[in-house]
Amino acid sequence: MRRSPRFVRFIAVGVVLAILITLVLTFVFPEQPNYSRAQVFGFVGIILVTVFVGLSAAVAVAVDRSSSRRARTVVMTTSERVEVDSEVAAVEADSEAKPNEASAN
Repeated sequence: MRRSPRFVRFIAVGVVLAILITLVLTFVFPEQPNYSRAQVFGFVGIILVTVFVGLSAAVAVAVDRSSSRRARTVVMTTSERVEVDSEVAAVEADSEAKPNEASAN
């Protein structure tokens, strides 16, 4: 039995981090006369999203590899499913809950 990480979630976290860092970097430095803030955000965003997606995917693969080392083999057997009528089950439960009056004497 092995639990594997959700790769899409790791990559989504990488994208969100890249966008936040891009936003910070865009507004920390002064605006250049040749480029608008939107252009700087776009260019830096493309680069950082690519880098962070690669890094987050590598982290997901590393977590997957480490979890595969601790994997265990579990053997399960199938059993027959028995449908029980709810009225019969309620009567049986009541008879088990009440003490037998004949044995009280």
